[in-house]
Amino acid sequence: MRKQSYERTVKLWASATDTYAWAHRTGEGWPCSTLSGRRFFAEFQDGNLVDFSLNGGRGPQDCDAHELNAFVEDAFGTSRPGEASL
Repeated sequence: MRKQSYERTVKLWASATDTYAWAHRTGEGWPCSTLSGRRFFAEFQDGNLVDFSLNGGRGPQDCDAHELNAFVEDAFGTSRPGEASL
């Protein structure tokens, strides 16, 4: 997994291995995962998702939003990365 943080923007690249390992964690797995085994890129600005692609934009681009939020929260410690703290 690769992360880049800027002042108001955060980018996340997750490999198919990353998503598989995350979805199959012991005691914390994600049954019926829509991300498992798929790579993705996500970009957040001010805590909002502004760009997203699965498998480089090839094939279906649907995934479960709750699952994506959980993955992002595990990666960054928040479900809204890049958001300015108040």
